[in-house]
Amino acid sequence: MEVTRVEQHVYIKITVLRGRNEMECHSEFVEALGNNALPYRIVARWVGKLQQGRVTTSTEQRSGRPLSVRTDLARAVIEQLMDEDRRSRQQTKTDRETHNKLIAMPILCVLCCHSFAP
Repeated sequence: MEVTRVEQHVYIKITVLRGRNEMECHSEFVEALGNNALPYRIVARWVGKLQQGRVTTSTEQRSGRPLSVRTDLARAVIEQLMDEDRRSRQQTKTDRETHNKLIAMPILCVLCCHSFAP
């Protein structure tokens, strides 16, 4: 039978309420679950938090990278940014081509005029 992490967290809470320390709690886990037991460090951390007054056994949401960025809103924002970037690149390319033509025309005119000059 498999015991989830959440179930182990609940058991840690029960052992803390019974007055046991992290070493006793972890040894009971190892005896019952073997290799599937939570590591001692995690058990000790949970025992400490529960002794300090933590009430819930669910994992708190942490700051940093989200579990998933595949939401419709995120996808829409990313697509919009990519479209704007594409349009920006196309506009830059068009501006560069126009700029090159504007520079090339006077040079061609000068060259043409010199060839016809006496």
